[in-house]
Amino acid sequence: MPPIIEFTAPPLPHYIVSGATPLPALGKHPSRQNIGAFDLLVVVSGCLYVGEEGRNYEIGAGHALILRPDCYHYAVEGCREETLHHWLHFQILGDWRVLEEEEYRQQQGSYADNETPGPPALPLFSTTSYTVPLPQFTKLAQPQKLAAAISELTEMNRSIHLSGVRLRQQALFQEVIVQLSASAGGDAPSPQSVCAEAAASYLREHYREPFSATKLGESINFHPVYIARCMQKVFGCPPAVYLLRLRIQQSKLLLLQTDLTVERIAEQVGFNTASYFTACFTKMEGLPPRKYRQRFFWNKH
Repeated sequence: MPPIIEFTAPPLPHYIVSGATPLPALGKHPSRQNIGAFDLLVVVSGCLYVGEEGRNYEIGAGHALILRPDCYHYAVEGCREETLHHWLHFQILGDWRVLEEEEYRQQQGSYADNETPGPPALPLFSTTSYTVPLPQFTKLAQPQKLAAAISELTEMNRSIHLSGVRLRQQALFQEVIVQLSASAGGDAPSPQSVCAEAAASYLREHYREPFSATKLGESINFHPVYIARCMQKVFGCPPAVYLLRLRIQQSKLLLLQTDLTVERIAEQVGFNTASYFTACFTKMEGLPPRKYRQRFFWNKH
């Protein structure tokens, strides 16, 4: 199975240049090595025959292949018919790696053991990174839409000297990345993920209300024990802990953005008493709510 290219964002991938190339029968994609940029190939009609790192690909109409910047890629054979394809060079300025598909699937299932689940206990307004998978070779769900976006990117190169065009170009390119990433999740989500995400959505909507495992189960039509097992696997914690972390995250926003008292904030985010809220907040953040708030305010003397 083709590998998955997984990158960490931010920063987001950066568009460089794109174009469209018609090839006659027997025409070939050029052989190159270590070009220093990713090369996205999207075939509109015909078929390209390209190899990289010992893997050979037949890129037919509606398919896409990403050639890596650090590898040798080569023509396996000439086109058997007239072939039209879009090409797009881009660069990933942050961390990225290549995973075999099975390794990627196993990693998705083990994230709960390695990552901080639920709302992260980080300073407010910190930038949190996330990973994005790009299938190296895939059948596109919406090939015409992706081809149209690349055509527009190419057309914009003619106006690159005009103010604002580069920014619009990079913004449009992110839509290309979103479409490619979506095709990495071709398999249906697991039953555990469906259950855990439904529970998380319910908790985010009702976090101010008293927690009831029974009510949660009735609301999303899963048994409470099964919900707890699924949330532990997907988010690394049971519903009650997920809810607690969510409430603390919301309280941090209120401490910073409002003048509400600690007692009022505790009530707003779903705690029965201010003392219990303070105890939970201190345990999670390392200091009580009032001292947390004082860090962000300047007192005149």
